[in-house]
Order: sequence, then structure tokens, then C-alpha cells
Amino acid sequence: MTTKRLSRHAACVALALGALVGCGSDSGGQREEVGLGADTALPSRTASVVVDGCVLDTWTRATLASAGAKRVLRGGEVILLCLVPREDGTVGPRDPSARAALAGLTEDLKRDGYRVHFGVAFTDESGQRYDGAQTRAFLQSPAWRQRLKETLPLVVEPADGVELDLQSLPNDARPFVTALVAELAAVVRPARRLNVFVPPSVTEPSDLPGGEAFSRKELAPHVDRMRIMTLDYSEQAPGPTIDPGWAVDAVRRARGDFLNVDVSYPLYGTDFGPRGRRPVVYHDAIAIAALARAPIERGPTGAPFVSYSAFGGEVHQLWFDDAESTARALGAWSGDVLPLDVGVLFYGLGAEDPALFERLGARMP
Repeated sequence: MTTKRLSRHAACVALALGALVGCGSDSGGQREEVGLGADTALPSRTASVVVDGCVLDTWTRATLASAGAKRVLRGGEVILLCLVPREDGTVGPRDPSARAALAGLTEDLKRDGYRVHFGVAFTDESGQRYDGAQTRAFLQSPAWRQRLKETLPLVVEPADGVELDLQSLPNDARPFVTALVAELAAVVRPARRLNVFVPPSVTEPSDLPGGEAFSRKELAPHVDRMRIMTLDYSEQAPGPTIDPGWAVDAVRRARGDFLNVDVSYPLYGTDFGPRGRRPVVYHDAIAIAALARAPIERGPTGAPFVSYSAFGGEVHQLWFDDAESTARALGAWSGDVLPLDVGVLFYGLGAEDPALFERLGARMP
């Protein structure tokens, strides 16, 4: 559930795309059942997309304006994850020119048929996420929460809704998380929607660090949707960014407390190396595979991966998603597996396979 700071890398893309046309292994019959080659339409679900920032470059703007994206997202929410709560409780951006630019982008997206939500990400103004102890200290202060409650309405005035992205909290932050959501609901709803990102727990009590900081039952009366953050499945050993079966388990458990939920699907990938992990975009993966002359293979879930040697002989394994692996997951989430009122939240617009939305859109009913 880690926020990704993603950017597109243009270097070597043309070389990479040319070198890898037709590359990659396939797992056979499963593709015909649920992948891009399947005969049946993908399940019809509401869909939204997260942009990690306040700005859309020309590429991502064109993506959202495309027929494929409009068909997949069907007028759903574009979430701009860029509001910053400061140490004094005020919410940025506060600069008038920044707010005007954000309002202009919001109007453009609305003209394309989308609803626009502003996401509150608990980062400092350099983009670094506050640690859990610092965020807890903020939430624990009634004065801090009151200041947030007072200043948020001005910043979100152009938006259709607000999203709260709280991460890395200790378990004992639960009463303060609930208090924050309840207090913000009083000024956000019903004029706008209020949604919250929730850890993908699959056990009770939660199996995740900080998972007990979120009581879905206590939050339920105050929110419109919960986004279940079924991301970053592989954190230690190399592996896929999402496991579709695990995601189903997390969503089913969440629906035991609150029915209005989304399952999250990553548009970014992860490079695992001896110095740790780093997020990667699709073009990174393709370029690295081309430069390393490494084959693109597919794991058990259909996610592509590349094993390669980097600088100094460091061994890396890079896992990502493409249109095929995403179609397999969405196709496997049929109505009998996940009820059709479960939405899909695509996380990390700008990191995806450029063909993703057009190819998914062609499979939509």
C-alpha cells in the first residue's frame, strides 16, 4: 500500500519496443479463458484511476481522453492524489495559482465525462511520506484535526469528492483515524463523496502492520466507498505486484463490514535487487529487457517478469503488468467470484502498458 512516485522514461523506448515485438512466453489455455484472447466480455464494473500528483502530462491527459479509457472507466473517478496536510493542520496547495491550475485541470476532466476526487496524501511538501508515528501524532491532536476540517473545504471546492490515504500507522492510531474520518464527513458529505484507502487485510485481527488502525465497521457510517489497497503483494522476495486470489480474499473480508468497496489493481511494476525495491513503469521494463537481452516470461498469475544483471553484476528480477495480465485478472474476477458491485481502482496512471485501456475497452460489454 505504498504510494508510488512514478514518471515516464523516454530513453530507449523506441529501441525497446522495436526489439521486443512478439517477445514473451505465455501460459497457454488460460489466456483463451480469461485473457485478451477470450471470447467472453470482461465483467462490467465501475472503475476509477489514481494519478499520483496534481498534474497530468500530455501522455496521461491523452490517455484519459481516449475512447478506450472512457469505455473502461465509464465516467468513473479520476483521483488526483496531491493534497498535503501540513504540520499546523492546514491543507495545501494553498497558493492561489496552484489552486487555479488544479481547478482548471478538474474542469477539463469533467468535460471528458469524469468525476474528479482530490486525495489527501500524508506526505511533507517534498513528497516524502510522514512516518506512522508522525501521522499518528497529527491525528491524535483535536486542534490539528479541527484545523484540517476548517481548511479542507476551500481546497476541495472544485472536486466531486475527497479520498484519504493514510499509511504506515501503528495499530493504536485506530481511535484517531475514526475521529478524523467522522469529523471530515461532517464537512465533506453529502455535497461531496468521502472515500478512504484501506489496508488489504485477510485475517481478523489484521495480518498487516498497522492494519488494526482501521476499523471498517467504525468507518462505514462516515464514508461512501472503501478502496481496498490490494497492491504490493510481493514485498520481500521477487514476485507479482498483485495476486488476484489474495485480492479476492481481502475484498470479501472487507465486504463483511461494508459493501461499497473497490479492488485495487496496480499499473506500476517493481524491480527487486540487492539494494531493495523500486517502482517501475511499463516502458522501464520493456527497455531493460531489450538492453539486457533478457526474455520476458510470465509467472503463475500471468504477470510478466524479467531476470537480468545490472551494474556491477547485480542480479535483479523485475515484475510488472501488461494488457494481457490485467485482462486475465479482470476476467477471472467474474460475478460469481466478486460481486459486480465491487469496483476496480487502477493505481498509478502513467505507468501502464500504453495499449492497456484500448485493449481492455475492446473486451468491455
